Amino acid sequence: MEFVYWRMIIESPGALARLMKESFEKLGPYIEKHTQRVCPVCQKVCCANKHGTPEREDFLFYRALGVEPEPARGAPDEICSLLGGTGCELPRWQRPFRCTWYFCGPLLDSMRRGNGREYRRLVAELALLVELRGRLISIGPLQE
Repeated sequence: MEFVYWRMIIESPGALARLMKESFEKLGPYIEKHTQRVCPVCQKVCCANKHGTPEREDFLFYRALGVEPEPARGAPDEICSLLGGTGCELPRWQRPFRCTWYFCGPLLDSMRRGNGREYRRLVAELALLVELRGRLISIGPLQE
C-alpha cells in the first residue's frame, strides 16, 4: 500500500517535472563547457527561431512547474532571438526540449574527446531525462 502511495507522488506531473528540472540542471555545466569551446567558432549557427519554439509536449512540462515559456520570436530560419553573446539567454530547463537534446557534429566530437567518465554521465543523464519526459507525457493531458 505504501509503495502505491509513493509511486503516485513520484508519478505526479509536478514531481516528474521537478525531477526533469534537476536533470536539466545537472546536464547544463557539462554541455556548456563544450558549447563554450565549439559554438563561438561555428561557421553555421544551428540555433534558429524554429528550434526555440516550444512543442506541445514542452508545454506540459512548463505547466507542471507553473512557469510560462519564453518562445523565440522572428522568422523560423533566422538565428534564434534568445541567443545572446554567451549562448542562450534562458536557463537550460526553460528551453524547448530539442534545444538540450540536439548536438551538432563538432559539439559531439568535443564531448567525445573530453573526459570519458563525464561523457558517460551525460549519456546516462540524457537517458533519464528522456524517460522522465516520456512518463510526464504519458500521464498528463496535452492542451493546446
